[in-house]
This record gives sequence, C-alpha cells and structure tokens, in this order.
Amino acid sequence: MLERRRFLRGLCPCRSNSSEDVQGWKELFTQARYGSISERKAAAHSIGTLLEKAQQVEQYRELLVRLKDDLDALMQDPRAASQVLGVMKKHGHAHKGAARKNYRRAYAVFSVQTPDEIATWINRRLQLKAQQRVTTGSKVVKRLSKWLEHRVAFQPNRSTSEGEILDRVKQLQPSLFSQ
Repeated sequence: MLERRRFLRGLCPCRSNSSEDVQGWKELFTQARYGSISERKAAAHSIGTLLEKAQQVEQYRELLVRLKDDLDALMQDPRAASQVLGVMKKHGHAHKGAARKNYRRAYAVFSVQTPDEIATWINRRLQLKAQQRVTTGSKVVKRLSKWLEHRVAFQPNRSTSEGEILDRVKQLQPSLFSQ
C-alpha cells in the first residue's frame, strides 16, 4: 500500500514530468475512485495539479485530452469528485463554489485549440488553396488563438460556435473570404 501511494505521488506534475505514462495515469484515476483514503488523497492531489498544469503546459493538456473519459467518469462519482475539487480550492477560506468554478475553468482546456489546430481548421473550413493557406505563424491564427484562450479563461461556461469563430476570422483577415 505504501508503494502504491509513492507511485501515485510520483506521477504528480509537481514532482516530475510524467506526462508520458498514460497507463499510470489511468491507474491513478482508478485509485482516486476505489483506493483507500490515503490513496484517494494522493490521487486527488495529482489530478488537481494535472488540471491546473494543463491550462498552462501543452504536454499536460495533451495528456488530459487523452484521459478525458477517465476524468468524466471520476467526476460522476460524488465522493471522488469532492476529493479532487477539495484539492483544487486555492485557499481554505474560498467560497463553496470556488472549487467547482476552478474545475469548469480547467475542464475548458479541452476546447482550447492549439495554433496548429486553428490553422488546419481555417484552411479546411474555408477550403483555401495552396497560396492562400494560413500557417501557424500567421497573424490571423495568432490573434484568433489569443482570442479563444481569453474567452475560455474569462468565460469558461460560454461555448463558442463555429459561426462566431468564422466571424472573427472575417474581421481579422477579410481577404480570406474574397475568393
């Protein structure tokens, strides 16, 4: 049992960069639901840290995207969800909804697109030809990426439709629409 707790703590992003061990993380999510109290606490700490890191570090975002089903299952279990959300409270005196709000903000990491994904989406959606295609480094992709990140950070419960994104692209670079 002590060995399992060490393993669970060892996966935590605050201790190491263990974003490659997907099977280990799946085991961690299982222990967060079915383990002993000390194992659940260790797993909750690691998952809470992963959720926080995923908002800032691309490798943790990618890991969290691969673990989305496990996270959803975990949050359906009230006891495990309470444990993880308790870890996510920034301060002991935080109001009751603070942990849930932090979780919603962290969960929004699934909707944030990388500049590569944004460029690919624009090129595919607008069916741009070779000379018209936008790249990851283009001004429109950079500004759109920043706009999406800002929207997720400050309005985590708001969804963004494809139409809104297209309108924003049209504002930023109207020449893409004059074919």
